[in-house]
Amino acid sequence: MKNKKSTKHQITLTVLFDNISYSPKLKTEWGFSCVIKTGSDTILFDTGSNGKILLQNMEKLQIDPHSITSVIISHDHWDHVGGLADFLNVADSKAKVFILNSFTNKTEKEINKTSAKVIRVDLFRRIATGIFSLGELKGKIAEQSLAIRTAEGIVVITGCAHPGIVNILRHAHFILSTDQMYLVMGGFHLKNDNREEITKAVNEIYKLDVKNVAPSHCTGKEAIDIFAQVFGDRFIKSGVGRVIEINGSVKMAK
Repeated sequence: MKNKKSTKHQITLTVLFDNISYSPKLKTEWGFSCVIKTGSDTILFDTGSNGKILLQNMEKLQIDPHSITSVIISHDHWDHVGGLADFLNVADSKAKVFILNSFTNKTEKEINKTSAKVIRVDLFRRIATGIFSLGELKGKIAEQSLAIRTAEGIVVITGCAHPGIVNILRHAHFILSTDQMYLVMGGFHLKNDNREEITKAVNEIYKLDVKNVAPSHCTGKEAIDIFAQVFGDRFIKSGVGRVIEINGSVKMAK
């Protein structure tokens, strides 16, 4: 993919929902959600398991639900889609909601009760300027991850990484082959793996020349500790309330 143009501004990533605490003023619960602000777009990635907690955390972080232009749900699990109905009802939103082809009709019906528009995702596709779904990746559970093309490199956000975090990052490298990987954040689903399996995955990610990692949610404490050891000052402690700012530009690609 060749870069067509770039829009200069600061990109802000804010974790709205997580079972790991970063800011004591926010509530924790099992699940994941974060918001991406690029200047031209404000995008919600996943909605956690509890809409009340999601909205309370948004209020404390001074993020207006009405500002969300698109919603991406990584996979059809309660801890990622559970807060969606409450969010859409409060936001009274006409946002586009990107779900996978494999999602149940129940999820689509819930969205259709609101003014939001459902868009089914199969393959890699553009969500907004410089922001893409990596498409439906198969595994034990099908999932989509989010990729942002920035001047610093690719940012990948995962919900639970059920298809395998290493597989997701290799896929991102293949699809977006002209950029280095600046940051990977979200749930990496290593909590049930043994130390040998975790170490192998962390080393594979390190070899992919990922500059920074911010694991949380279902990554597991042991895995997070190993990421911290291997990546050193390139490890970013994450959890609900974590704000990561990237100074640069969002790139629009052909």
